[in-house]
Amino acid sequence: MESDSSSSNPIESDLAWFCLRAQTKREHIAGRILFNNDKIEVFCPRLSQVKKTKTGKKRFVEAMFPGYLFARFSLSKHYRWVIHSQGITGIVDNGGRRAIPDCVIEDLKRNLPDEITESPDLSLEPGAVIDVVSGSLKGLNGRVLAQLPAKNRVEVLLDFLGRELKVAVEQDDVLLAKQAN
Repeated sequence: MESDSSSSNPIESDLAWFCLRAQTKREHIAGRILFNNDKIEVFCPRLSQVKKTKTGKKRFVEAMFPGYLFARFSLSKHYRWVIHSQGITGIVDNGGRRAIPDCVIEDLKRNLPDEITESPDLSLEPGAVIDVVSGSLKGLNGRVLAQLPAKNRVEVLLDFLGRELKVAVEQDDVLLAKQAN
């Protein structure tokens, strides 16, 4: 969603980065609309992470900064168009100052090289305290001992009826226990 722009061009000399408020869970859509309709440079990093659902755990992709995205445009030329774009609810104002220094955004981009940053599934790390969220052992908790090769399974030490049992369960059946977060 980024466009190449040169700040040496006199027509583009008033371009600046702004933090825009967007409808939650629609940040990337608002960013795409800005980019597609007026080729505004947009930076909307997203995070892929594992969350618990009614049917077990699933990987979701969400905005790294929920409700916000960054856009580079000319405030004098594009303000009305940007502010009325679908999904945009406002421009963040920090004590009367709206523009964000270029170096802040460049630093963020340098530290987040991919548009989507994948967060590791911490429930699969040896030593992680987990809850079994689906399958025949649902409701039990334990500790991950090891990831088992080639089977998409993990070896878990479960506390069951006062005894510790070693079992192999599907990776999708375990989630980091709430007290471990």
